[in-house]
Amino acid sequence: MKSLKIFALALACAALLTACGDDDKVIPAEQLPEVVQTYIEKNYADKNIVYVKKDAELFETTYEVAFDDGMKVEFDEDGQVIDIDIND
Repeated sequence: MKSLKIFALALACAALLTACGDDDKVIPAEQLPEVVQTYIEKNYADKNIVYVKKDAELFETTYEVAFDDGMKVEFDEDGQVIDIDIND
């Protein structure tokens, strides 16, 4: 009986973590944090944004900005650059 309760508790925890997990969605560039918008205007003014993806996970949120030349820049929720992917 005790092992059944432990199994049920583990199953409930797994379901909760799954429900609170990944939430990727495309958002307008205007919904980026102000610091990210400023960074893009300063460093990539000559590029056009194709899409912005917000990835809200359990403990962090990141933003991926894709430009029309194939370049992607990923930011953390504080506006710090995490990754730059340059496709040639």
